[in-house]
Amino acid sequence: MSQPASPLTGPQSLIEMQFAMMPSRVLAAGVQLDLFSRLADGIDTVPALAVAVGASERGLRMLLDALVALRLLAKTAGRYALTPLARAHLVRSSPDYVGAILETDDIWNAWSRLTEAVKTGRPVDAVERRARAETFFPVLIRSLHVTNRAPAERLAAALSAHRAASPRAVLDVACGSGVWGIALAEADPAARVIAHDFPAVLAKTRSYIARHGLAGRFDYMPGDLNEMDFGIDRFDVAILGNIVHSEGEASSRALFARLHRALRPGGRLAIADLVPNEERTGPPAALLFALNMLVNTERGDTFTLSEYTAWLHEAGFARVETVPIGPHIGTDASAILGVKA
Repeated sequence: MSQPASPLTGPQSLIEMQFAMMPSRVLAAGVQLDLFSRLADGIDTVPALAVAVGASERGLRMLLDALVALRLLAKTAGRYALTPLARAHLVRSSPDYVGAILETDDIWNAWSRLTEAVKTGRPVDAVERRARAETFFPVLIRSLHVTNRAPAERLAAALSAHRAASPRAVLDVACGSGVWGIALAEADPAARVIAHDFPAVLAKTRSYIARHGLAGRFDYMPGDLNEMDFGIDRFDVAILGNIVHSEGEASSRALFARLHRALRPGGRLAIADLVPNEERTGPPAALLFALNMLVNTERGDTFTLSEYTAWLHEAGFARVETVPIGPHIGTDASAILGVKA
């Protein structure tokens, strides 16, 4: 999803774009066959792997060689081995496994109907609805916990630089794995976090909280964010980590107002998301992700800084700031902070 290194020229560049889906499908096939885990077990030849994963030798040899070409595997004298990247992130037993979302073709199937979604303006599968969310997001968050960990830590460092004298009350809205709240709790020993999400998602959240040794500093608030009363003057920090893009404008503006009420004076609402430039000409990741919201949500989109600024002021926030959080879903991102007077 990065910017092309050079301008597109001639028909060959368009052919290359047409076949840009190939690496994605090669990676998905490797994950769905659980090849990386079998290689981690020491099974490293085509015949042995074919038996282990239930595949033809002909097809598997082609797939393995393609994975070598993509630098996810190495090959020596007919034996295959994991690269460090694949060992860390594509073996299912790894704590940093990011392949979970590729174990099914849900995302692929949604994108295959992009033309239909553009015509109708309707999603293929509205993943934000509770019934679907409670099956979709527990899978997705295993990958997101890993990819969001570093930007969450950078956001936590920025927020903790202005630590209050009294214990901090933090609300992590639609928290998923809890990665944003976990980072803040680890950065600020005085922080106590309330993690909010659908009940089935929170069941997964608890396992991540326990893994980080923070069970004693988290409480839980189950429910739909569009129906929640978060209280009045209750929190010092509220976090929306990759939430606004799936909620869309109307839901997010109403949510900003409720979170403004829930924050204490001087409290901050921290928003991490993909933000296109004001002309909506880049970065590519933010604009492509808007289409991901078209095929997967009822009202989702990506929004510019000026839109966020207007909506936060409308909700009552006295000022809007940004803090850099580094690489985040294909962009060099900044988090947006709404500060309550």
